[in-house]
Amino acid sequence: MPELSITGTLVNYYVLCRRKAWLAVHGLWMEQESEAVALGRLLDETTYAEELQHVNVEANGPEGLRLAGRIDWAELRDGVLHETKRSPSGLEAHRWQLRFYLWLLRLRGVTRADGRSFEGQLNFPRQRRTETVTLTADDEARLRTLVQELHQTASRPTPPPRLENRRFCKKCAYEELCFG
Repeated sequence: MPELSITGTLVNYYVLCRRKAWLAVHGLWMEQESEAVALGRLLDETTYAEELQHVNVEANGPEGLRLAGRIDWAELRDGVLHETKRSPSGLEAHRWQLRFYLWLLRLRGVTRADGRSFEGQLNFPRQRRTETVTLTADDEARLRTLVQELHQTASRPTPPPRLENRRFCKKCAYEELCFG
């Protein structure tokens, strides 16, 4: 396995399903086949077209792990990172993905002009809903643990067992690999 870069997408996958994260790390990206993902990308590209300026951020994490993220858009003046999602399904995973991006900025020493940390905002344009996400010291500790666990899981030769009784599995791009 080549050197792993832990990304916001992998954090999202890991929170949702460790097996999904393992499969993605090992080169099984099924999103290109997913209609839901295609719709999400279209929504991302068209809903906030004027604001959309993807920002790539990298940092060194715990134990020298490489961390990377692609932030949807940022209001640098206001200190707000935005992550656009098609639906609040998987909300907790979306929150951790955005916290991960906030953590990357903090690790890089990037702050608002007034010295405060950035805030995050999850945007759900189809539902006309937003949710503010912040990064606490407890969240940072959890992220340290989470990325180490993700790295350990990715290093295993076989994937974690599939999840049973998960309602979102039916809409997952990896569903056929797990249940097919």
